[in-house]
Amino acid sequence: MRLTSEKELKYSEQGDQDSATTATDFIPASDLILLSTLEELTTPVTVDEVVDYLVHPADPSVDTWADVHERLHQERLPALDDAGDIDFDPERGTITVLGPDRPNDQLVSRAFVGAVSITLLVVLFVII
Repeated sequence: MRLTSEKELKYSEQGDQDSATTATDFIPASDLILLSTLEELTTPVTVDEVVDYLVHPADPSVDTWADVHERLHQERLPALDDAGDIDFDPERGTITVLGPDRPNDQLVSRAFVGAVSITLLVVLFVII
């Protein structure tokens, strides 16, 4: 006869009680809300940590937790990565939120400042 640990019993009982909860109950509806949620966390963060944050304090069944994890890992996080909002490493399962000073924005800002500076120099040269 095998004895069941408290943790196994907790998940087993919780899964029986919350069989109506699904992954969509825990995953934010829009990418903007998901990104806002990620910004609340200290990054880099793992997908596991994000899932724990999203489902807390509900304590869903292990299957529901795994479904949330899979949807984030396979669909939502790659989409945010493609949009340039986060850096998602699917191999390591890590997420880093890219702030407004991400490399692409910095290059645009520097180019803009450079163009404005040159324009001002030309205008001042013509006036003087």
